[in-house]
Amino acid sequence: MYIQAKQMAMLLLMILLFLMTGQYSEAQDEPEEPILPPLLLNCTQQGLTDFLLLRQETQLSRISAAEEATTKLLEATLETLVQVRDSLNEMNAKMHGKTVKNLDEVVCHAPFTQVGGSCFLLALQEKHTWASARQFCAGYGAELAHFSDANMFAAILGYVNTINFQKKAINVWVGGTDEAVEDTWLWVTGELMPRGPPFWGTYDGYALQPNAGTSQNCAVLWQHDYYYMHDLPCTHKCAPLCQK
Repeated sequence: MYIQAKQMAMLLLMILLFLMTGQYSEAQDEPEEPILPPLLLNCTQQGLTDFLLLRQETQLSRISAAEEATTKLLEATLETLVQVRDSLNEMNAKMHGKTVKNLDEVVCHAPFTQVGGSCFLLALQEKHTWASARQFCAGYGAELAHFSDANMFAAILGYVNTINFQKKAINVWVGGTDEAVEDTWLWVTGELMPRGPPFWGTYDGYALQPNAGTSQNCAVLWQHDYYYMHDLPCTHKCAPLCQK
């Protein structure tokens, strides 16, 4: 009996210290209603156990409610960011005289594949000069590929690497040239081509493309440089990448 009484006293002391610490901490904030009735000193050990379990359940409920509120706040923030992104994309498209296309609305018929909101055909089995490659694409009602941003370029690279999964040493014509005015690179659409990384590669790891002057006036995806763009003589034979 002495041992049990001693254990009871120790347990009561620990609970009192625990409650006093909690009350001191809560006193630093705004006062709030007690969530549990006051502890009675003449309660049994079973009663103390029930009290602690109830207190633990209450704290867990508070934590769960806080986590739920945080989750809802994050979801609302994410939804707002998505709306801001879409609005910025729409504004950017309108500035360039375009309208944003819903990718789900783009329908590509064989042998074309939908890539980034356009339809593409990479004819690896074909070998053409740059001018002949344009004629090949025109036979499908298309033109040599062109792009204006890194996202579309990345999508095109993914498509090209998917078609050429065997990593054949085949270069791919795109619709860019500076034949009209040296070093003024234009797409076949008449738009200026992007310059520098991440679009153009390097030769031997240091010579930034394009760099060959009047001898190389057509743009190609160079297989040996992971399909970054290089300039080549327009008379080279490469596979056409068509877009419509």
